[in-house]
Amino acid sequence: MKFYKLVKYDIKNGIERKWHMYFIASILCIIFVAAFYFNISRKVDISGEAELFTITNIFFFLFQGKEPFSPELGNAFVFPVIWLFIFLFSAYITLDYPFRNLTEQGIYVITRIRNRTYWWFSKCIYVFCSTLLYFFVLYFTVWIFCRVFGINISFQFSEYINVEILNMELASVTRKQVIMVLMVLPVMTSLAINFIQLFLGLFIERIYCFLITTFILFASTYFQTPVLIGNYAMVKRSIFCVEGGMTIACGVLINISLVVLCIIIGARRIKKYDILKKNS
Repeated sequence: MKFYKLVKYDIKNGIERKWHMYFIASILCIIFVAAFYFNISRKVDISGEAELFTITNIFFFLFQGKEPFSPELGNAFVFPVIWLFIFLFSAYITLDYPFRNLTEQGIYVITRIRNRTYWWFSKCIYVFCSTLLYFFVLYFTVWIFCRVFGINISFQFSEYINVEILNMELASVTRKQVIMVLMVLPVMTSLAINFIQLFLGLFIERIYCFLITTFILFASTYFQTPVLIGNYAMVKRSIFCVEGGMTIACGVLINISLVVLCIIIGARRIKKYDILKKNS
């Protein structure tokens, strides 16, 4: 079996047969966005004070995350449920197929291609494509919602909505910085998390991989540190919102480095991976 056929096989079995998961993600995204929109409609006059309300404000809502926690203030810590769902659901979608495939028909496939590295690279492409498709579905769903309700499609945004509703005051940002914070970094962070999960699957059971992913994301909401990569996907942890916050350059560099390391080390590990022992 040639490499491109293996990739085609993984895309068909790993993505096409899971179309319902992306559909569920789209429906839940609509529910989140609709709740936010109608909540705003009750509190402010969107055609008046917040006339610059745009699709970008919705993206700020989805990827706002959580401001750095300060125990000395005495406030209870509240997890950013929607932010956590977005990244956990992406990880969940990519969790099952690669190693379920290895324990079923994947053994026959590896035997045919006689190259375990091809198998690994194909699974990496699957995770990459699945993650990109997942975020495309989310962004496209928001775009459709905005078209239906007449919300402006623009990278400009209402500072009033951000400050009064989201409790998020941004420093002056350019359009390029907005795109990086709301589109590039969330996708790259999700890719890094999903690749870490794929890599860990070469050593431990899938359920433990997902538990580690969950721990990383939950810990990221509580601690502001470059080590916990979830911080790079939260607007409220960016340098534009908080002093000493996460920078775009650092987020891009660390996420890319993690993905590359997972691919390279995973390619070496798969050569020594005991498939028969895994299935016993």
